[in-house]
Amino acid sequence: MLEDQSRVTLFWFTIAMMGLVVIVAIVTLLRACGGSVAVDPPLAIRTHEISLCPGEQHQFTIENEVEVTWETSGGTIGENGLFTAGAEVGDYTVTATRRDSRQADKAIVHVIACTPTPTVTPSPTPSPTATPAVTPTPEPPTPVPAADPQGDVGLYQTGGAVEGVPAGMDIRAANVTADLRVELQPTAGVPAELVGWAAEGEVLLWLSLHQPVPTPPTVFTDWLFALDLDGDTTTGRPAGASRINPDLGTEAALGVSYNPANGQYEPYLWVWDAAQEDWTEEPDVARFTMAGSRTLIGLAVPLETLAQTVAQMSGVTVTPEAVKGRAAVLSYVGEQGVIDFYPNLPE
Repeated sequence: MLEDQSRVTLFWFTIAMMGLVVIVAIVTLLRACGGSVAVDPPLAIRTHEISLCPGEQHQFTIENEVEVTWETSGGTIGENGLFTAGAEVGDYTVTATRRDSRQADKAIVHVIACTPTPTVTPSPTPSPTATPAVTPTPEPPTPVPAADPQGDVGLYQTGGAVEGVPAGMDIRAANVTADLRVELQPTAGVPAELVGWAAEGEVLLWLSLHQPVPTPPTVFTDWLFALDLDGDTTTGRPAGASRINPDLGTEAALGVSYNPANGQYEPYLWVWDAAQEDWTEEPDVARFTMAGSRTLIGLAVPLETLAQTVAQMSGVTVTPEAVKGRAAVLSYVGEQGVIDFYPNLPE
């Protein structure tokens, strides 16, 4: 009897020891797996979609501090992720690939036609909301010059001479005075073809050309106005940020572009976003018309909409008696940008 009890005790002791060994083995295995399996965090580009003008730059960065190789389907990108947009408008893909694995992430760059910009991004300037707008003493408007000399179109980057200037881009006159004053709602001097075209409460800008716009244009062309809506060069897009505004702090760009890729004229209103230090588009706001002679282009936008948007985005109050601006027509000869300014740039 005692021998049977000893066997039973030994049996259950053995079972308990085996269970203990199994538990220890499982715990050890779980700890080993947890300590040896490392999961890399997903690779992520901080900016997945951005719009740039031709020649503008953007610094792409990675969420996690890892080494990556950068590639792009258009424009150029450096080893550190600095992307420079090319001259051709379109959508391009930027790819970052992790060097120690096959992880990759992509971003989309929309290169769009807009107010000409330099290849170097201007240094940040204080927000317009931090600097009170200066309203200059109104001055009597200077008469609009009768005409702009024909043939003064030049290369966008250097101003050098151009051979084979595209038709429909050499400006003859516009509603900008010699001292850059712009009357947003002109009551005199409006070409007969535009009298009554702009609705009540709309801004009206116009420019006339030495030669008619072809039917249709054969190259990308952009007719536009850069506007300093409070006459203060310390607000809006910094003066000197592009060739069109060496002497203007621009809060808005109003224009119309023609893209031969889709055969469409596209009017636009761009407003300077002080917080983002970049342009933002206000869709379906601007209107345009072209006279039957195809040598006159009119642009219109509701003044109230313009004033509200500029106040919101730039922190600037539109001051009609202080508005300044400059007209320009940008086009391309091959891959070279060519431009005509009105009035001409200061020497």
